[in-house]
Amino acid sequence: MTTFSEDQLDHEGLRRVYRYWLGKKRDRAAPSRADIRPEELVPLLPNIYLVDVEGPRFRLRLVGTEIVQEYGAEITGRYLDEIDLDDHKADILHEYLHATRDRAPQFHKWDYEKDDGRQLRYSRLILPLSSDGQTVDKLLCAAFVRPFQPRF
Repeated sequence: MTTFSEDQLDHEGLRRVYRYWLGKKRDRAAPSRADIRPEELVPLLPNIYLVDVEGPRFRLRLVGTEIVQEYGAEITGRYLDEIDLDDHKADILHEYLHATRDRAPQFHKWDYEKDDGRQLRYSRLILPLSSDGQTVDKLLCAAFVRPFQPRF
């Protein structure tokens, strides 16, 4: 069950990735990783990342260059619970668990401050992938990150 509507997606890139995923999903619970063809997403690849579901942990298998640049460090190959997600880490990990457990797309917006003091605002889409049509084993994600200054 989707917990958002497409018109809530606040970036055209997120809407494009979501429609792409829907087209690959068809009448299944989720498409497989084999259905996702990077050459069909070239303009969006800098903002896409692929996550391996490893039991209760999530490993960043591939991370787009725009995400790495805005994050400020290479995070490919690392686990989500190992990276700086400010004080939102538990909530963010719950979103990934929800997408995996319920085979449901997730959309969220976050503002956070990294340990280095940089403040980021991002919109993120988490889309389940399943090799066997039932168990979510990967997540196709897209994020658009913008620096921001909080209002006081």
